[in-house]
Amino acid sequence: MTSQGPNAGQPDHERHGLLESAVDTFVDSTRAVLGRVTAVGSSALGAVPEPVPSAVTHMLVSLRHLIDQAPRLTAELDVLVDEVHAKRLSIRALSAELEALDHQLALLEQSLAPLEVWNRQWDRVQRALVQTIDQTLDRTPRDDD
Repeated sequence: MTSQGPNAGQPDHERHGLLESAVDTFVDSTRAVLGRVTAVGSSALGAVPEPVPSAVTHMLVSLRHLIDQAPRLTAELDVLVDEVHAKRLSIRALSAELEALDHQLALLEQSLAPLEVWNRQWDRVQRALVQTIDQTLDRTPRDDD
């Protein structure tokens, strides 16, 4: 599968760097918007009765802690990309092992072919010998008679 688009000619690590910087820019912009909303909300909270501003402030602090505790998307993506790459390498290694085993089995099959022919010939010789002996015994007078 080949990648297409404006970054198709770039190596994976450069494209990954672009993705990481784009995500970082998005996160920074989101934090800036959140900061502005917080500033506007804080000034508006002065006009609201006391229980509401403390609840909103607690909610914003909790939201901030949640954002800070969440792992970065790019870190999770790095792990996923590494895992996919490792699986592909495992499949390549297994394919190489299966190819080597197939080659060994083909050589063994070639080596056994003359033995198989010899075994069939030996079986015919044995049957012919048994028939000859049986016929000879049938023609020979027995001492019992």
